[in-house]
Amino acid sequence: MDMKQGPVKMEVFKLEPGDIDHLFRRSGLTGNPLSVFRYNAEQAAVTSPSARFKTLTESPAFQTIARQLLEPDLKISFHTGGANAAEDQYYALLSKETSTVLAQFSSAEGDLLLLYFPGEKAFLEWWTGTYASPGMDDYPALFGSGILESEVLICALHCVDMYRRFYLESMLDYRGVVDVAASSADFGQLLKRALASGDKRWLLPALVEITPGLKSIPIALKPEHMQKIEELGFITSKDAVFTLAERSRLMGTEFISAWMNATGWQASALIKGEERSLSRVFLAVTAFTNHLFSFETGSGGEGRFRHQTANASELAGTLLQWTTALRRAVPAGAGPQRNFCGQCGGKISPDKKFCGHCGAAL
Repeated sequence: MDMKQGPVKMEVFKLEPGDIDHLFRRSGLTGNPLSVFRYNAEQAAVTSPSARFKTLTESPAFQTIARQLLEPDLKISFHTGGANAAEDQYYALLSKETSTVLAQFSSAEGDLLLLYFPGEKAFLEWWTGTYASPGMDDYPALFGSGILESEVLICALHCVDMYRRFYLESMLDYRGVVDVAASSADFGQLLKRALASGDKRWLLPALVEITPGLKSIPIALKPEHMQKIEELGFITSKDAVFTLAERSRLMGTEFISAWMNATGWQASALIKGEERSLSRVFLAVTAFTNHLFSFETGSGGEGRFRHQTANASELAGTLLQWTTALRRAVPAGAGPQRNFCGQCGGKISPDKKFCGHCGAAL
């Protein structure tokens, strides 16, 4: 699917931390477990909203924005970082009642920045323009088009990081040749150290640390996983010695010279009243392409993944298909429940037409 870039339409609102309680009160919403906010009635009673809050209340989209922020049907949690990029965490919030998307950011001071998009296409055009690389066409496939076990990806990205490590060591030692061989024991020890380090300057730790919920997927490395990365061209093995093959060298060189950033995200929805993960994705961005890894859990609880490379336009199209599928997967809910009067903040019964405290029409 091709998505042509053009001027991105969105509305921008900025709120102060205390405005959230007034947003609950004015909208009459109570919130749900997907929202990161909870209503503090006592705080709302003794504080006044900021001048910025008035701008939001005057928007025709006020109630829709409040609904998506406080009672979303679908939450996509993003975590950016990797390489030497600055870290950030933010959310995209969607509702089954509308096609709009609300992106929620927080500043270091706790201020809330809301970007309101008229639809998923507009949001994804903005997102790929901000976080992805333009990329090149026809970048070669690295893992094929099928589903593989997550351990295969763990081993392959470790090979890429090992090449990067050996390359840097050769420079520090003033050697013109990069060592590309390691014993099986050294391979395993370096893998354990990498996973334990949490150092997101390296590709493998970035994958595990940045992708929400990925640590919960069990990892059980087996000989067949090493055999698979050998078939894929990442290593050759002989007499308990692993030699990094062409694919490790090519991908390692790409991430040495052109790794820009990474983003991990997780989509979640309410299933029987509890937040449940629907999908996890990791994106490693280089100047050459966008490496997209999507994860799923097999029937036996094992982790599996797919990989594809894409330019920015192809990536936006893929993610549009992804969000469309997620919307279909979200269970039908009861809709927003207005339990507080938007005029005085008093508690009301769902079947009432007027507030019993101030008489305001509901």
